[in-house]
Amino acid sequence: MRSDCDPTVELDQAHAPTPAATAEIRRTVRDLLTQWRIGGTAAEDILLVVHELVANVVDHARTPFRLAVKLCGTFVKVSVHDESCRPVVVRELDPLSTRGRGLPLIAAIADKWGCQEQPDGKTVWAAIPV
Repeated sequence: MRSDCDPTVELDQAHAPTPAATAEIRRTVRDLLTQWRIGGTAAEDILLVVHELVANVVDHARTPFRLAVKLCGTFVKVSVHDESCRPVVVRELDPLSTRGRGLPLIAAIADKWGCQEQPDGKTVWAAIPV
């Protein structure tokens, strides 16, 4: 992943861990992608990654969180920082389960993804090609 993100071309917002935040964030990111002239499959992939990362915070961390979306050359980097010190757990895919598909889905869509643990929580990020 290229690290030449343009800091003037980004979204960086704090949110409460509520289900309503997911829909609001999706609209905001869709508008941002439209401004960046990113559409089609790339936009849908980015929106899906954003949705899954935010849903994980709402469902598991349950802390205030910060979403950042940055245009980095040929990638969009999405990151979510929450205040939970619980590690990210990637479960083995169970075809009968209705849950546990978010991180494997992100891994399939993103060129790279990861989690950085910090003293005040963790940041889960993904880089999606555009």
